[in-house]
Amino acid sequence: MVLLSACSGTDDSSSTETTSAPAAATAEAVSKDPVAVCGTLFDGGEDSIVSQLTALAGVAVDETVLTQVSDLRQELVGAIAKSPTDLASAIEGLRSPLGAVVSAAGSGTPDVTVDAEAITTATAELTTACEDAGYTVPAA
Repeated sequence: MVLLSACSGTDDSSSTETTSAPAAATAEAVSKDPVAVCGTLFDGGEDSIVSQLTALAGVAVDETVLTQVSDLRQELVGAIAKSPTDLASAIEGLRSPLGAVVSAAGSGTPDVTVDAEAITTATAELTTACEDAGYTVPAA
């Protein structure tokens, strides 16, 4: 009887490992849904992350803008974490100029602006990546 219990215990742990691996894969597949991530970035009209970023392009950085830039940068970090590699790369293209703003402002550089060309280029690349993923990007 003890021998059967030991065998039974081994079988239970094997079946637990087998069921938890697909559950983890399913959770990862859900969290790496490019269409959902694109929706997070583009949905919301003027309040969407992408609209807020494009509105900041070329703007002189003051304390209010720096706070917006920092907040948007954090939103993009979250989106990158939920994105498949190709989409994460496109989102990083948007995050990068924001990092430059934070660094320049933090080092005391005068007359810092949000790089309009970098934001425009990165937004176009993100739009293409999202459309390629099957997301319908709202008209601007």
